[in-house]
Amino acid sequence: MLSVNRIDFNTYKNSTRFVENPILSKNNKLKIFYFNDMHGSTDTISGVVEAAKNFNKNSNQYDSFIFSGGDNVSGGDVKKNEVVLDIMQNQMDVDATSIGNHEIDAASDGLEEFSKGHNIDFIATNVKFDDDSPMKKIAKKSVIKEENGTKYGIIGAMPLDFKECTKKSVQEDIEVMDFDDTIKALQEEINNLRAQNINKIILLSHTGYENDKKMAAALDGVDIIIGGHSHSVVEGAKHGENIVMSKSNQPVIITQAGENGGYYGILDVEFNSEGILTTISNQLTQLHARKNPNIEYIKKQKMGKSPIIGTIKEIEPMPKNRRMKPHAWANLIVDSMKEGLNADCAFLNAANIRKVPTTGKLTERDVTESVPMKNKLVKAKLTQKQIVEAIKQASKESLGKETGEPGLLFASGFRYKIDNEGNLLELNFIDKNGNKTPIDINNPSEQITYTAVLDNFTIKDDGEYPHLAPKLGYEEFDYDKDKTAIDYIKKMQNTDNLEFTNDNRLEIVQTSQLQQSNNNIQKFLNLTAPKAS
Repeated sequence: MLSVNRIDFNTYKNSTRFVENPILSKNNKLKIFYFNDMHGSTDTISGVVEAAKNFNKNSNQYDSFIFSGGDNVSGGDVKKNEVVLDIMQNQMDVDATSIGNHEIDAASDGLEEFSKGHNIDFIATNVKFDDDSPMKKIAKKSVIKEENGTKYGIIGAMPLDFKECTKKSVQEDIEVMDFDDTIKALQEEINNLRAQNINKIILLSHTGYENDKKMAAALDGVDIIIGGHSHSVVEGAKHGENIVMSKSNQPVIITQAGENGGYYGILDVEFNSEGILTTISNQLTQLHARKNPNIEYIKKQKMGKSPIIGTIKEIEPMPKNRRMKPHAWANLIVDSMKEGLNADCAFLNAANIRKVPTTGKLTERDVTESVPMKNKLVKAKLTQKQIVEAIKQASKESLGKETGEPGLLFASGFRYKIDNEGNLLELNFIDKNGNKTPIDINNPSEQITYTAVLDNFTIKDDGEYPHLAPKLGYEEFDYDKDKTAIDYIKKMQNTDNLEFTNDNRLEIVQTSQLQQSNNNIQKFLNLTAPKAS
């Protein structure tokens, strides 16, 4: 898929929303290659890597940069994250990146460790750090990049919902500002850059597309926003959509390239001598996941060879929106959690699954990379009411948003049905012998409890699934779901011929289908009802 939109702002000279400025003798042309939210998925980023190499070969005639909107890595595996930065620096020549929430999965000292020896600038303007935080040495409020005698100012924004989307253990030395203070901090840095006669400002943001649009309108002086966090696919350049007029009534282009290496973008712009955009062309290109032998070699050199645990004959790929669709690999992971800790049930938030392995040889590393967050599993007593309320909340919120946040709850030991608006229609408990017990979803019990397995991200009382916070205590284990999944697969009968198919334990029905089903039931009742005499 390819989308190119070009805007020439001379055509807007009669618009009340655009203030024309004189275009003097020379325009500055700038070309930006951008990506975001790769989440360390080395299977899927190979296309972005190759595209970046080609970009570097063919952009000598312009000022050019390669920027990331953050979440380049995910999970607490410092060595794996170091490999990703090696690729970004040595294969792609990335200039700068915002700091996403997943850059902090291994805490600030982990980021310090895996970023050592790399010259990629990490930009975060809207954040406060403790005096002894390693982040003070890593994060920069802004940087100045010079190309062919022209200077560009680069600022950055960390996610405004940092506390909600990270573990408590990584938050201790980091405080991300709220929206209003973020605007103040960004504007102050823009003003500092302007005082140095820099009038071309680029914001690398990991706050999400809707926040980016609000920031563009609230700031004076920013020209380009390369975004991330919401995993939005922002195509072309459309006035009133991803071209927003700033506080000083000048155009700001906002763009973002999905997630997991599914897209990359090339943004071509021209500035007049006052640093105001005069033309914009934004091209987004879709890619398809494939393992790259060169990247696999780099991983093996840095991390060692990973043991093969089986061969996959059949597996469905990751759904387009992994937060909103059930799939077979997620079922396997959550089943392994329940079986591995000998519990009645298990729950897994959909966003935790970061990749689905492909057919062919399956290694332990493939499994670990699919759930890279390095959480810890917990075993807790949950009431029936807690489970019902958690499923209702997750379903309603996730299907009520385009981005699918916070994500559906995948379950082992429960089967349930929801409609496409997120309403819970039916819930059944399935015991270890396969017996089904219907749950009264309108009046769930607070006395009936189940031994459940979750992870320590899911059970935060101030997190995305507050109903799952244990009220009766819990036991924490020093490993995550990749261990239970690897053990579970190794015990399968036919590891040389693995097939993973969805068993429809989580069913999503269209409201139109539901209404038709209800109509058919009513017709049947009308036909079979006794006739009045």
